[in-house]
Amino acid sequence: MNPIASRAGLPVFSSTFLLSVAWPSQLPPPGGPGIIGMAGRSNVGKSSLINRLAGKAKLARIGKRPGATTLPNLYRIESGGYFLDFPGYGYMNRSQNTQKTSQDVSTSLIESRSDLELILLCIDIRRDCLPMDQEAARWFLSRNIPLMLVLTKIDELSKNKRSLQIQQWKEWIGSEGGNGVLGLYPVSARTGEGIPELAGPLRECLYKTPVRGHPGGLNAEEYRRG
Repeated sequence: MNPIASRAGLPVFSSTFLLSVAWPSQLPPPGGPGIIGMAGRSNVGKSSLINRLAGKAKLARIGKRPGATTLPNLYRIESGGYFLDFPGYGYMNRSQNTQKTSQDVSTSLIESRSDLELILLCIDIRRDCLPMDQEAARWFLSRNIPLMLVLTKIDELSKNKRSLQIQQWKEWIGSEGGNGVLGLYPVSARTGEGIPELAGPLRECLYKTPVRGHPGGLNAEEYRRG
């Protein structure tokens, strides 16, 4: 696998695919390296984000049609930790029975593992503040899982339109009190924009070591300032 071309100094999390997870017992045992979950609607760009963070263009399969993934995929980060990529919600290019099974597996994994370090909830910045994304965020927060909101595909909007969409989410987070939301991170997996700002906190989360000098995202204090 060839590394993705990246800007100088862009931190990556070199990773390998381990397995598609059907049962909680297939996850690494509690107490080991941290697990970062990735969730979001189908076709939101989670696979592209994993590939960008890992520095490998074809690590996570990017389907031609949205909703093709039916089980969570586990990736081992070589420097320690895991990415757990959940199937997209909202649409699935499979039968209703398969869709329900996929949702049940994802729910079971999350409910059985109270030690998830973090959930990255990926949201397509081109869409308005959709109820299904709000509901997903509330559910993760109700499980007391730290949450970062990652606004994907920012390269497809002008800076003015990005600002309007970011403001919608800032207002929503403020209306929810902001508790448990660790940051709002606009990114482009295609161009790499915003990836350094996201990568720094991910390293801190996985390795419990502050990363000095990494660019900050839109954090909780910025939400409160509006």
